[in-house]
Amino acid sequence: MMWAASLGAHALFAWRMSDGLGTGQAKADAGAGIDVTIIGMEWPVTRILPITVASCAAVAAMIVVSFRLRIRWTGTLTVCVAVACIGSMTAIASDTIAWHDPASAQARQSSSYHEVMATVTTPVIASDQRTYDCQTDIRLSGITVDGTDVRSTVAVRVYADESYCGQLRRGAVHLLTGVLQQARYGRIPLWLLLEGKQPVAQVRAPPWHLAAIAHVQEAFFTVTEQLSDQGRVLVPGLTMGVLGQDYIGGETGPMPVNSTYAQTLENQFRQSGIMHLMAVSGGHFVLVAGLVRRLCMWMLLDRRLTALLVSGVYVLLALAMFPSDSVTRAFIMGLIGALTYAMGRRTQALSALCWTVIGVLAVNPDMSASYGFALSSAAVLGIVLFAERLAGAFERAMPHGIAEMMAMTVAAQLFTLPIQVLMEPELPLLSVPANLLVSPFVGLATMAGLMALACAWCEPWLAGVFAWISSWGTLVMERVALWLGGSTMAVIPWKDGVTGAVLIVAVEIGIGMLLVFVSRCLQHVRRYEAGMPGVRFGSAWRVRLSLWCEETRRLFTRRQAE
Repeated sequence: MMWAASLGAHALFAWRMSDGLGTGQAKADAGAGIDVTIIGMEWPVTRILPITVASCAAVAAMIVVSFRLRIRWTGTLTVCVAVACIGSMTAIASDTIAWHDPASAQARQSSSYHEVMATVTTPVIASDQRTYDCQTDIRLSGITVDGTDVRSTVAVRVYADESYCGQLRRGAVHLLTGVLQQARYGRIPLWLLLEGKQPVAQVRAPPWHLAAIAHVQEAFFTVTEQLSDQGRVLVPGLTMGVLGQDYIGGETGPMPVNSTYAQTLENQFRQSGIMHLMAVSGGHFVLVAGLVRRLCMWMLLDRRLTALLVSGVYVLLALAMFPSDSVTRAFIMGLIGALTYAMGRRTQALSALCWTVIGVLAVNPDMSASYGFALSSAAVLGIVLFAERLAGAFERAMPHGIAEMMAMTVAAQLFTLPIQVLMEPELPLLSVPANLLVSPFVGLATMAGLMALACAWCEPWLAGVFAWISSWGTLVMERVALWLGGSTMAVIPWKDGVTGAVLIVAVEIGIGMLLVFVSRCLQHVRRYEAGMPGVRFGSAWRVRLSLWCEETRRLFTRRQAE
């Protein structure tokens, strides 16, 4: 409910500002010489306050009516309405603040040179534009408008040439000069294209902990340069969430990877349906937390101390990984799980996921438009709701281990397919067999990669051994991706946009209803035969095979006796 309300509020605000009331008014005010950073600041008060009052009144009225009419599920309905109101209000407030930010107002007027003060929030990676070599995200703290320094707080994506890539360090404060303009694509609303003689000037160095993390990451990539091409591309992706060809670090950076091979490999991973392995998710946190808990249980430590150690490992792991929305989701859910473990209560994954989504969307409403956060949350939701039931159904026809792996894959796919269709209008038909083939190697390769990351800064030779072990696991993934991803049956085209997402949801619901109908029919037949004497012959292929073998053995025994 909160997610839908937040998305709806974002869409409503965008429509409201694009129908002539937003951009047109800002341009008219700018042409008249009016300060666009001040115009419209009454909008949040005059619009958000009535919405807030109306929402609170609606929740209160719903509670009263529910109690008067004795409607069941009163608490659940009230919570749903309350979080929907919170989601819509926080989204509108966030969009309003971003709209009236001086940097946004300047970018809406025209693309022009500006000097900004900003903090780099993400590591530098390869640019998604051909005209620039690298990109990173920053958070503005000020912008110079007509010779006056004005406070600004919006997020901006920076594009730079190779000569400046090594100067942009995560956590450092820089004075940047370039062309500020509205983004043509992506979730970050503004772009800053660095240009000029000295477009980068460092004001303050990164804090010590981020500098240490950057040193560890650079040492890790130095170690992975000794691997084969597939290892250089996939081991960093599996371990840290960034492919080898996308990393740019230090003053010189690593040796470049063959771009044609790297692009082909990335495309094959995407078509085979295992591209999610190259993003850090809850699997990393589960593996590390499981190892720490076993060590603590072996040393007979108190559960509160164990939870504290697990939380500390979560923090270190989140800092060492490349920032992403899936890491945020996994990190917060991990902390909630550690807290429940310290309290001696059983971890409830569904409740932890709900609180994570509510908290993240309340603090950062823009996350409701994030595909990464949506895919991560949807995959966890599918696994929590359906993995156990599907595993029980699959165990009737296959071994327990394979049934569990297949159930988790199918459950995650059920909820992520509509989102994947919104991103790219195609269906990966071979994703289930591809995930089954690589699943036995993911855990070992991930742990070996994390051990290589932990040892790279102090023992490069030991890190090289762990990286080599991890590369053997990624080699299997490469072979599976090239084999299945290159098949003509790997993907089929699908309707794009919201229509395609709704269509895939309808297909999934239809298939689910058909399977439920067939299952109930089979249960009815079994209940009908339950009152008959004996056992139904040929109920399973294993029963038929064992009976055939037994009858054949008896036949040969009789003939030998005769």
